Amino acid sequence: MGEKQKSAQPAGHKVRMCKLKKDGKLDELDQHGLNPIVYCSKCQLKANDPSCICNPRALKASKG
Repeated sequence: MGEKQKSAQPAGHKVRMCKLKKDGKLDELDQHGLNPIVYCSKCQLKANDPSCICNPRALKASKG
């Protein structure tokens, strides 16, 4: 009880952006944030794909 269980990663699992940031892989991190549609509510990183982020939230569309 009270233990967090890691789920098995599916074959199509993508690397999380927070892990890329932690590992210092900034070039790869930048590639995932070129045309962001979501952001992480935990670390505030922006991404092109919600599956690259732990807690994705939709970005608000900018007016103009």
